[in-house]
Amino acid sequence: MPNIKLGLLGANGKMGNTVQRLLKDDGSNISLFAQADLGDPLEPLLTSDVIIDFSSPTATLELIRKCLNLKPQKLPALVVGSTGWKIDDLKELESLSKKTIVFISSNFSLGVMVFLEILKFAQPILKKLKYTPVIIEKHHQHKKDAPSGTAVSIRKIVSSPESDAFCNIQTHSVRAGDIVGDHEVGFYGLYDQLIFTHQAKDRAIFGRGALEIALWLAEKRVLMPSLTGLFEMGHFFKEKLK
Repeated sequence: MPNIKLGLLGANGKMGNTVQRLLKDDGSNISLFAQADLGDPLEPLLTSDVIIDFSSPTATLELIRKCLNLKPQKLPALVVGSTGWKIDDLKELESLSKKTIVFISSNFSLGVMVFLEILKFAQPILKKLKYTPVIIEKHHQHKKDAPSGTAVSIRKIVSSPESDAFCNIQTHSVRAGDIVGDHEVGFYGLYDQLIFTHQAKDRAIFGRGALEIALWLAEKRVLMPSLTGLFEMGHFFKEKLK
């Protein structure tokens, strides 16, 4: 497979710096081709093979609008890790996915995917037994969105589809220090409680995941040059389990 040209948006942020550090130690055929941060021109990114975006919805939308002006055959694949999206803004992301491959996730950890799968299995049982779910998520003091994107995904799983429980589940956000990312779901009964927890120890887990996905998308492009669509961690996770 030829060398993959990587574009990086949000290059000077915590995750952008993590990706750059990992690339220096990476032996794969992916290399940093262009990078941009707040206020930088985005045009250099547009000739990348794949763009990893760890910026903000505002910066991502600016990039999307520039991509939409390009011919489809020249569009890079896009890996979006920015969180705090509004529903209306996601429509522009969906528009881009009709012209190129777009991968979006609030969390690139495969461990989190296992965590969510366990919750999907446990939720109906604990609901029937009348346990009450409570979500606690903790991140570093500079994280702007609360609850986190992962906590929102958890809330969708543990809420009841046929009720308004999604809005009523207690969800507590902590922003302190340099916490990488902790997610806890407690199920509370009258006489006992069950606690499910995922703790990220190093941001490298998210950076490594994003790079693996960038490679995965590049490989798909080689096999299916005209492939488009919106992909999520569930697609990647299922292929990993094959």
